[in-house]
Order: sequence, then structure tokens, then C-alpha cells
Amino acid sequence: MSLTLDYTTDLHSNFGDKYNWVNFLSLTVDLPIEKIIPQWKNGIFYLQLINLTKINDRIAEDIQVFSNIDDDRNLPVNLFLLGYTHQWGKVSLYGGMQNVNEDYFATPYTQLFTNSSAGIFTTISENFQCANYPLSAVGLHLDYKPVDNIQLKSSLYNGIAYDPRDNNFFDIFTVNPRRDGIFSISELSFSQTKFGSGLYSLGIAFQIPGKGMSSKYSLWGAVEQSLFNNGRKEFGMLLHSGFAPKSTECKYYFAAGGYFSGFLSKLNADKFGFYVNITEIDGVKEYILETTWLLQILDIIAIQPTYHYINTGSKHTHIGLFRVLFSITT
Repeated sequence: MSLTLDYTTDLHSNFGDKYNWVNFLSLTVDLPIEKIIPQWKNGIFYLQLINLTKINDRIAEDIQVFSNIDDDRNLPVNLFLLGYTHQWGKVSLYGGMQNVNEDYFATPYTQLFTNSSAGIFTTISENFQCANYPLSAVGLHLDYKPVDNIQLKSSLYNGIAYDPRDNNFFDIFTVNPRRDGIFSISELSFSQTKFGSGLYSLGIAFQIPGKGMSSKYSLWGAVEQSLFNNGRKEFGMLLHSGFAPKSTECKYYFAAGGYFSGFLSKLNADKFGFYVNITEIDGVKEYILETTWLLQILDIIAIQPTYHYINTGSKHTHIGLFRVLFSITT
């Protein structure tokens, strides 16, 4: 059994009269079933609880949230994951409470950035009431790797992820396709190491409508390509694109960025990146620029100063973010 405690704390400033302090706490338990029943192989039980606290409202009027741990309101201790996965050779199947961010978009380069759109593209987060942080929903997740460098992932969720802050807590366990529809998301990815290391992904998300709903879909693609890596230093690039042709909320999302590692420390303990994106949500265009630097101080502690420039319609905002990350696994 493994137990992981993660604590992330952010200080936000607009370099003026606004500031915020945001805290995210996560406790994750992974329990192989064979620890309890020795004859039951290749099964793991998962449990994750999260907590979000902050002292002020969000300090920027951005549509995309510049801090991927922030939300509009505090969230008391909440169930994020609760389920079981089983492995049959090249296939695994998970069932239970699940979150899209756990299985999609969390690639090595994009995990460096703090803007929430680097973690789930706006053509997904804005167009579907799906199990997007900090919410979860009941679902099934299939993972198939026919060969080492090809992976197919596909998930089905209850079409609406219910917020325990607005509803009865037990509503998060809802499975009602007739009323809520079904949210489906799938991704095919290919990785290679012959020409540097690269990860290339194509995906589709769509809504099977419930009562009073209409069907809709979104397509996306992502590329992460290492351009230089000698084992001590690495730099690479990323490209993102998302399209939702029939959407009335968010029709497109484009992003590009650079990733650098090991250039400011002898132990390859630092990562630097820049990330730019453009999207249009409800008729308002938003451009963002993020530059961030993460330094691993100890095995369990890292710091991450970050600068965000945000252009939303006619509004321009400069944000400074200072993040400290703690992670302990036993």
C-alpha cells in the first residue's frame, strides 16, 4: 500500500492592490488487493481526498484560470477518486469516481505550467459539464497498450459532474444517463525515441444527450517533442489545438510553448517553460502568456515562481504567482 500526501500553496498578486492565498491538499491511497487477498492479483483500489481553501476571491477576471488549483469557492474535504482498476495483460479497466484530469492532458511538458488550460483544453472544460477539477463523477476508464509506444484510452462518465457545494453530497455518485446524458472521451497517442523523444496525441470528446440536452463534440491534438536531451539538459516544444465546431461556448483553442530542464542546476533539478495560448469563449477572445521556473529544493519540496500576462477582450492583467509544492509518499 502507498500513501501520498500532496500540499500545494500559491501566493497571487496583481502587482497592485489585489492578492490571494490558495491552498490545495490531497491525500491518495493506492492499495493492491493482493495485500488483503493474496490470490487476487493485478487489482488496485484507489482513494483520493482533496481540500481547497483560499482567503480572497480570484484576483483576475480571466476566463481561463491562471492557477490550476484555484476555483471560485472553497471546497471542504471532498472525494476525488474512489474506485478499482484491474489489469489483464495489455488492458486495464477502472471503475468508480473519476476525474478527466487524472487520465488526459497531463503530459510531461504540460504538467509544468500552472494555467488551467494547459491541463484540460478550453474546448473541453467550457463546453461540457464534465468531471473537471475540482469535481468528479462516476465513470469507467479503459486503457489499452497493444505495443509499448501506442496507447488507446477511452472513458465514459455520467454526463454531469455534480458539485457537493451546491447539491446533496451523495449527488456526486449519480448515474442517470436518461436525465444527464453520458460524457465520453477517448485519446490515441503515439510515442517515439528515434528522433529525440516525442509524444503525439489525438482525441475526441462528445456528449450523448440526456433529457433536454443536445449532442455536441470536440476534437483535439497535442504534440510534445524533445529537440535536445543529453541526460543532463533538455529542451523541447509543445503544440496544442482544440476545435468544437458546433459549440456556442468555446469553438477553438491553440497553444504553443517551450520546455527547458537542467540549464540552471547541475543536478537537473530545475525546469523552465513558456506557454502562450489563444481561445474564444462566449464571443470573448483571451490571450495568455505564462513563464514559469520550477526548482526542486529537496526530494519533497519544490518552489515555482511564475508570471502571467492575460489579455481578456480589452482588459490587460499582469499576475505574479509564487508556488510551493510538498509531496510525501510512504
